[in-house]
Amino acid sequence: MSKEEKIFKENGVILLKNVWSSDLMEEIKKEYETLDKSLVRTEILKDEPIIVFWKHVVGEKKRICTFREFPTLWEFIKNTLTPKIRELLPNTTKKLQLLETIIFNKPYELSNTLHWHQDVAYFPLKPNNQIAIWIPLEAVDQESGALNYAIGSHKEGIKGSTDLHTRKPFDNENRDLIPKDPEKEGYKVQCMQMSPTDMVCHNGYTWHYSGPNKKKGFERRGLSVRFIIEDSKFDPRPGQGAAFTKQVSLKAGDLFEGKPFPVL
Repeated sequence: MSKEEKIFKENGVILLKNVWSSDLMEEIKKEYETLDKSLVRTEILKDEPIIVFWKHVVGEKKRICTFREFPTLWEFIKNTLTPKIRELLPNTTKKLQLLETIIFNKPYELSNTLHWHQDVAYFPLKPNNQIAIWIPLEAVDQESGALNYAIGSHKEGIKGSTDLHTRKPFDNENRDLIPKDPEKEGYKVQCMQMSPTDMVCHNGYTWHYSGPNKKKGFERRGLSVRFIIEDSKFDPRPGQGAAFTKQVSLKAGDLFEGKPFPVL
């Protein structure tokens, strides 16, 4: 097992520095900025993978882009990102099925805290084993809303799903919630200060949050790509993946598959 994979399995998250060129990420960023100016689509497409443009502002509607409209990003995921994580985490990533792609935007000084959560709580899958990659489009630190992780929290298993802006549990949620302050529960919290040449990879069970962007004149934008790492079945539950469930035509217990979720 590689050094990186040992850290990932123990901590539930790993920060990897200088894994690709700044020129490559600048190309993706420029194409994103062009699309962001004109993208108005909000309907969820069912027959192909999508990219969600999500501004971290209460009441903001998620906008929907396709990879046909954003080919630079598809080439990056297919030809750079996927081979890189297979190289670094070979035992963890024997299967990589694309689950979700989001570009987050935290504008300066708006309501943009995302409270402590774990990804798997929002996805109707069983087993629910997944990993997520996060890459900033510009250098990010604590002041501008960097991601923070509770190291080792993935070992706690599944927790309840809540509204990310308010921390209010969803209706019919009966699972224990992530504590409001994991440090008081004994967890080390690590802030991931990053540049666009870096990536953080986390287990879908690992607790994380990001604070508001307080850096004047700075937009904190980041690319998140999520993968399922083993065969899963559809296991619907109230409050899980509203946009996500609109892409599937499955019954409970069906194998999770379909055009929007290709295996890479």
